[in-house]
Amino acid sequence: MVGSHRMRRRLLAWGTAALLAATLFSSPIGQAASSKDDGVHIGTPSTEVWQAPEAAHGKNPTNPLAGRVWGVYQGLQDQVWAPYRAAKGAEKTAIGRIALRPRTKWYGGWLAPTQIDDKVRDYIRSSQAGDDEALVQLAVFRMRPWGGEACRRVPTTKERKGYRRWMRSLAEGIGDAHTLVVMQPDGPFLWCVPDQAMTRRLLTYGTKLLSALPNTSVYIDAGAADWCGNGSGNDPETCARILEYTGVQFARGFALDSTHYTGPSDNIRHGTKIVKILRRDGFGDKHFIIDTAKSGTPTNWRDMIPSVPGGINDNARTCTSPTMTRCVTLGIPPTARPGVATWQLPARDRAKARKWVDGFVWFGRPWLYNQADPFVKQRALDMDRSTKYPAPLP
Repeated sequence: MVGSHRMRRRLLAWGTAALLAATLFSSPIGQAASSKDDGVHIGTPSTEVWQAPEAAHGKNPTNPLAGRVWGVYQGLQDQVWAPYRAAKGAEKTAIGRIALRPRTKWYGGWLAPTQIDDKVRDYIRSSQAGDDEALVQLAVFRMRPWGGEACRRVPTTKERKGYRRWMRSLAEGIGDAHTLVVMQPDGPFLWCVPDQAMTRRLLTYGTKLLSALPNTSVYIDAGAADWCGNGSGNDPETCARILEYTGVQFARGFALDSTHYTGPSDNIRHGTKIVKILRRDGFGDKHFIIDTAKSGTPTNWRDMIPSVPGGINDNARTCTSPTMTRCVTLGIPPTARPGVATWQLPARDRAKARKWVDGFVWFGRPWLYNQADPFVKQRALDMDRSTKYPAPLP
């Protein structure tokens, strides 16, 4: 029964793609890929990964994110979905630019070990909507303490046991589902913890546990193109050490720009340097993903302007026009084909992306207050009217 449901969903996706084949975006951003971009589209140039699968680039044939639909969650675990359902007219269309695209759900210590299993199962079930080949995206933000608090104290014995128990429950909830997992956003906080060896062991435990699942691809957070150190710095050697200390040998690779605002080109170049360092150090050829949810106007952290005077950069001001700078707006839509000409990146960056970048993924959350909670409708509306990237097709 599940197999026939999956087949019907596949046929529907292909039918939708065929119907949309003649409808290309009028903006250059939506034009078909150049013939020089390797690989073949499974869908049409006018479709997105939530409508039809995208083929892997020829230089990255093992890409686990390609060749499958990316599920879009439709339920109350996501802060955007209820406002989208309640909105009408132009506001509904604007919020739909976010709500109708696949996004990464963050899970952390606000859920008990006894809750995480069922929560994740429900999330996966909704996101896949009967297609058990669809990709589901999760971020694990479970280390306690983390952020600034991690610089002041070490995890207690109870917290260490709770971490392992929570991770085991998460793994049970994921099971054999096809999942992308971003491991511990804001990875550079590793450098400030008082007992680094203890934290490294815990993070490695989590990475190894989830990577052992049959269809889960783990990407360890390594900061951003403008951040690898303790509070500052972007030395790729420092980024690579974060990964080497937290189990990259078990993972598919690493993630960049989860909470910062640097653009895809900077992160492609930066990530490629990290790949080469990991290979030099005996970790093989790793791949990476880049958050593009908030890099429509690429900005270094130190240059970003908070939404209120004296505020924090986590809650950056939103762009209100396409020409505004030092602000946050939506970037390249989620895709498993980051190296196509569609995204108007320099040719050298496209070539690197085709080989090393598994996808542009929306695991950042600029539409939320402080990138955390709650959803702020005005932020979504501002970013809708200021982004240069097209809205999703229905």
